[in-house]
Amino acid sequence: MLALDDATFCAELGAAFDFRLGAITASSARASFPLRLQLAERYIAERLVLIGDAAHVVHPLAGQGVNLGLRDVTALCDVLKRAVDNERDPGSTSTLRAYERQRRSENALAGWGFDAIHRLFGNTSTPLVMARGLGLTALNALGPIKRRLMDHAAGRT
Repeated sequence: MLALDDATFCAELGAAFDFRLGAITASSARASFPLRLQLAERYIAERLVLIGDAAHVVHPLAGQGVNLGLRDVTALCDVLKRAVDNERDPGSTSTLRAYERQRRSENALAGWGFDAIHRLFGNTSTPLVMARGLGLTALNALGPIKRRLMDHAAGRT
């Protein structure tokens, strides 16, 4: 896509969006950015909190980065509400550290998991493709485990 001339790029971009906004007639300079796992070492500083993509950038598998961000928001709201309910400063380092402890480990585990899935499904080695197919068939046959993984991915656990 980067190598296309402007007219061809605009036509391809319009087609990708089913021309819902009409024909695309111009575009700015194009650039590409590699998708890669990025995890912040710290989620908090004095009266500052990182959430969502500011704290963790994961491969966009099935929108799971959005789910992680929403879980960050929920966890931060819970921590702040607890502090206010207990008449503590919601912006204190000790309050915010509770959020950081809770979210950093889950986000790192999820991020590394998404990265592994991306690498597994991006590999076209015949033995790996066959093993992957067998694994998916086995997982599909194990209904309760499959349901648990789906619930976790959807944020229901």
